Amino acid sequence: MNNPGGAQRTSLILVTGHTFGLRAFEGIFSSRAFLDGRLEVPLTIGLDGGHAAATVGYQSLEHLAAEQGVPHVSTADGRLTSLAGRIRDAGPAYILVIGWSHLIADEVLSIPAEIADGPAQPGGPAWPGRFGCIGMHPTRLPNGRGQAPIPWTIIKGYRQTALTVFFLEAAADTGPIIAQYDLDVRDRESATSLFYRIAHAHFTAGSELAEGLAGRAVVSQVQDEAAATRWPRRRPRDGQISATMTRAEIDSLVRALLGPYPRAFAVVDGRQRPVHRVELAAPAGLTGERPIRFRCADGEVYLLTQDERG
Repeated sequence: MNNPGGAQRTSLILVTGHTFGLRAFEGIFSSRAFLDGRLEVPLTIGLDGGHAAATVGYQSLEHLAAEQGVPHVSTADGRLTSLAGRIRDAGPAYILVIGWSHLIADEVLSIPAEIADGPAQPGGPAWPGRFGCIGMHPTRLPNGRGQAPIPWTIIKGYRQTALTVFFLEAAADTGPIIAQYDLDVRDRESATSLFYRIAHAHFTAGSELAEGLAGRAVVSQVQDEAAATRWPRRRPRDGQISATMTRAEIDSLVRALLGPYPRAFAVVDGRQRPVHRVELAAPAGLTGERPIRFRCADGEVYLLTQDERG
């Protein structure tokens, strides 16, 4: 399909069920490449709303697709195999997948290469970048592959992180790196504040990526496997505050589990109490329940539950 100026358009499919994907796609749709008609989006794919409660940061893509007049389909198929035919029919040079909790099936990952007018060459230090599937991950890859990157960044005490744009491979977060957007982790950073800032970085990344996509020239560099680390999945039970933790560890855990994430909690008198703040001294001026005085490995802290207000 050609634009009015006669240049070949690049076809891009967008896949997300997450706020980060929505922000990146807003960047795509506001980019010069899209507005000039050099980049087109024939299809968007979103996560079925039935999975919203189980997806941290869930966001529907339907409204954005409707605004742009783009065909949209929602699915519960995380691997996207049931949509392989429709994806192939859309003829994408690239598929951009963000905030998707499943690994995309090889059958789908290979579609841009099948459609492209030349074979893939992934063995060298840089891909030719004329086609492929692309993702974004909120750590400085190859460090921090895996799940729960924002909570782990705070729990581990990192002072810097990044949003990494990279080509997708069969294994999670291992593909060649296209771009990285550095962010300082600030004093008293919480998962909430870092989530908002990383969402903003996704908009910038989407806007800047659009030009390379339109030109079918996305430059990348393979990851250094010697520097790779992988962070494990976190479950709600991992948010329990323990008496074996130090005050600093408790504070980090509470800050790491704010925002869209399940709260850290303490078990008091057999009752699970979600905690939203930690104080070293008894806070004054609160209404509602009294803060929990909690003995820990190096002293005591005061845990403020969600019911308390200053």
